[in-house]
Amino acid sequence: MSEIVREQYLETLFRYAQSPAIVVVTGLRRVGKSTLLRQLLGRLQRQGSAYLVDMEDLTYGTIRTAQDLVEYAATLSHREYSWVIVDEVQLIDEWERAVTSIHGRKGVRVIVSGSNATLLGSELATRLAGRYVSLRVMPFSFSEFVTLHSRIHGGSQNREALFDLYRAIGGLPGLLHTDLSEGLVGQLQRDVYNTIALRDVVTRHSIRDLAGFEAVARFTMDNVGSLVSANSIARYMKSQGRRISVDTVLNYLVYLTEAFVFDQVPRFDIRGKRHLQVGFKYYLGDLGLRSGFFGTGERWIGGDLENLVYHELMRRGFRVGVGVIGEREIDFVAEKSDTRIYIQVAYLLAERSTRDRELRSLLDLPDAYPRVIISMDRSAPGTMNGVRHISAIDFLSGAEIP
Repeated sequence: MSEIVREQYLETLFRYAQSPAIVVVTGLRRVGKSTLLRQLLGRLQRQGSAYLVDMEDLTYGTIRTAQDLVEYAATLSHREYSWVIVDEVQLIDEWERAVTSIHGRKGVRVIVSGSNATLLGSELATRLAGRYVSLRVMPFSFSEFVTLHSRIHGGSQNREALFDLYRAIGGLPGLLHTDLSEGLVGQLQRDVYNTIALRDVVTRHSIRDLAGFEAVARFTMDNVGSLVSANSIARYMKSQGRRISVDTVLNYLVYLTEAFVFDQVPRFDIRGKRHLQVGFKYYLGDLGLRSGFFGTGERWIGGDLENLVYHELMRRGFRVGVGVIGEREIDFVAEKSDTRIYIQVAYLLAERSTRDRELRSLLDLPDAYPRVIISMDRSAPGTMNGVRHISAIDFLSGAEIP
């Protein structure tokens, strides 16, 4: 099967593996963690002994508890440098005890992966008191998507056509290994979501009101990029004849965020320099999770574009929040080291009213950090009053923010 080497992730993981820390790899199901770990395994085996335990492979079906994993690790042949990689480690009962027991024995180092953010909030964090490093694997970037699409399907589609496909099917690598027919892709997208919902959320948290849970998930999918609160969802459900408490909605949103179905992005009061506790924006872990249910429509284009820009900022190592200045909003406040960039995302700027609206919030900012508008326009239309512009397709293809 054709695959690409995600060099940035692989280099980071290889560097982490040389440290004395336990390495924790997280990310949405089917995002490519297992492929990445196999690639890492090959590189580590050139330096020492390295072993991969894939908990979704029946070969390792006898490993179910912490004691099972400890006993298995004891049978492995260790050289001066040795690594034990456990994929989908959360399937092992009390896995934290096993990992802390194995790590460091005779130079053995442990790398684990999982599809739930609670890996970092579990007993592991308490036991190690910060002696671990973590890496979240994101869906394919647009440039990775284009590379693999060309390798598998060939053709000479232009970037605009490939962007439309990327937006429609998302960045989960496995979908590109199909014939890309709408029916098959849609079924695979629904299967991925159902696996996450049933295995990582419903079963894990013993949810009984499946219809209520699904309603919350679909409402949030339908409002990507919009301000969402548990209160607003509960009120909407009541208007539809379904009663669900605010606390239950909050719990469902937490569970879905832990499973990387959504990212919860906080709002930041720019003038008051504080995070706001009420209302968040939610972005999908991959746009394909929604497309499998609703398809791809123009009514979502603005939110979808924000979703893709958010993911790209995260890949580039930015801390990302939503800016608030008075009654206005800045789509993203992106920070890294001592750098801050204010970003507005718009579909098209051809309408003067749209351009003025996006510029107004940026021009009211109280400091001199860079201000940028990202849109589907190939170039900035008209005077931008010092606000920089970058084409969304250029930015998603790897171009630096001007």
